[in-house]
Amino acid sequence: MPSHRVCLLISCLVFFLAGTIDAHAQSWKKHRYVTDGFEIEFSGEVKGTPTPLNPETQKKVVRAMQYMQDGGDYVYAVAFSLNKEGVNFEEGPKASFAALKCKTTIGDTLLPLPGGRGREIRGVDCHDGTMRAECRYYTTGKWFYQVITLFKKDGGDEKAARYFLQSFKTIKK
Repeated sequence: MPSHRVCLLISCLVFFLAGTIDAHAQSWKKHRYVTDGFEIEFSGEVKGTPTPLNPETQKKVVRAMQYMQDGGDYVYAVAFSLNKEGVNFEEGPKASFAALKCKTTIGDTLLPLPGGRGREIRGVDCHDGTMRAECRYYTTGKWFYQVITLFKKDGGDEKAARYFLQSFKTIKK
């Protein structure tokens, strides 16, 4: 029969290996988009797609794009637009967050951003009622950035979603 010390050593080793496996399962990689003026970390495959612009929007927007990681039960995305005129920072975040169809807003906070403005909005019972949303919105110059996380409200990885949000940084072009 193994001694108490051996059992303790084996338990510690199992705990260490489990922690190591978990850390590797969620490996984050920095993506730097110099032309788009930002960097962020994603934990999986990222797909970049231009945002289709109707003729009316083309009068106001130079270009728009979205980078997204779809994990099945979560989504991490950065959408941005380079506008011809300034950004309406009062309405932009409201309209973007409304599209997530959250029944309840649980937080709305201004964020510091050197040379710009930032705002975080969080909600529950989003999309089909089973999701949470945590989003950050930034404007600097004529750029408008939307950093969006959508994850299961029960059992979703809030810590990973927060990590994604906090990894966003604007950079000089």
